[in-house]
Amino acid sequence: MSRINIRNISRTDLNLLLTFHCLMTERSATRAAAVLHVTQGAVSASLRRLRELFADELFVRTSVGMEPTRRAVEIAPMIAQTLASVTALLGEDSTFSAQDSHYIFNIALSDDLEAYLAPMLVAAVSRLKLGIRFAFHQTNSSLWKNALHDPAIDLVICSEPKDFSTSFSSLVLFSSSYSCLYRAGAFGGADQISLEDYFSADHVRISYDGRRGFIDDLFETSGQTRKVTASFTHFSGALTTLLSCDTVATIPSFAAETFAAKMALIANPVPIAVPSFRCFMVWDNAKQDKSQHAWIREFISQITKDL
Repeated sequence: MSRINIRNISRTDLNLLLTFHCLMTERSATRAAAVLHVTQGAVSASLRRLRELFADELFVRTSVGMEPTRRAVEIAPMIAQTLASVTALLGEDSTFSAQDSHYIFNIALSDDLEAYLAPMLVAAVSRLKLGIRFAFHQTNSSLWKNALHDPAIDLVICSEPKDFSTSFSSLVLFSSSYSCLYRAGAFGGADQISLEDYFSADHVRISYDGRRGFIDDLFETSGQTRKVTASFTHFSGALTTLLSCDTVATIPSFAAETFAAKMALIANPVPIAVPSFRCFMVWDNAKQDKSQHAWIREFISQITKDL
């Protein structure tokens, strides 16, 4: 058995180790403060004490965040193991019961994924008579990290998350491509939009910043220019426009089929080659072993396994 130095431990605030772990994970005093539910000043004060304790700078401010020193990298695994042992000893995460719990799962996703997945999740909760609830929040593949920096967010669902890092874990839920969406009777009422009609049609663009999308690149590759009559950052305005005008939107197939099933809209293949992509579930490693988070990941995996 390892010898325990009671005197050294009694003189050390073990909360400092938690601050170290959050700084190592977040690489930002601001985000560490949010995770710990303390002020940024409190994190800075703890960092000063940590530097005295370990006689090292530990974290150095750079243009890309708080970079750990060699000493910090060396002790990080030992501190993480210590905190994991304390968590297990205290039994912080008892077995989660979705039937008895009133936990509200905060899930961030884009509104096309929300329209597709939210009805499935809510219907499954009702069918299984579970006590849990959902709160859905907006994010996208570019801004997903901002969502996970909010301690209240349990996980993110997005397509091909950009700038992925080792602070997060992910799981592929399903794959999709793109389809055309337009109102019934448009373009001569044909079963499928022709290449000529597609290139000459008025288009609506949906992108998180309302600017250029990858479809514009596909048009230019084909020597065409897309005539965009309106750009939207959310699907709601685009859908009402599609219902009232002979315009076409090129959107993820799962969303096109969802909207077509509920509205007087037609979803058909795009008459030019378009890429496929994957939709991911992403979460913070700090929540990896919490029982309620393990449960919701498995729940969503089961709901989407046949997609």
